[in-house]
Amino acid sequence: MKFQKQLSQIVNSDDSIADSPDIKIFSYSKDCNHFSRRLQQRAINWDMIRVAIAYGKFQYYAHTQTWTLLDKNLHFTPYERFIDRLRGLRIIANQYPDDDSLRPVTAYWKYDLRR
Repeated sequence: MKFQKQLSQIVNSDDSIADSPDIKIFSYSKDCNHFSRRLQQRAINWDMIRVAIAYGKFQYYAHTQTWTLLDKNLHFTPYERFIDRLRGLRIIANQYPDDDSLRPVTAYWKYDLRR
């Protein structure tokens, strides 16, 4: 099977991801498709984003929340065999107090972690 299909099957059966907050797309007023276009350009799909939020290293940075997938976060998880493909994925999101959902602003690969 291909990587994305295998990842999707594991994500759909993972209880840790089922407990994660709802994700809504953050859209800029001038460019409402910015986030979706960036995901496509960087070969990132929604399953990868859900894995990063559930298992990634969490940090606050400049009033936003970031999650970065590192090797040590994926060891002893169902995603251990995908470490080479998921290493270095970083998600930047905002969480608004009025609702309990996350709004990802961007997602990208941190290439210095991929070496």
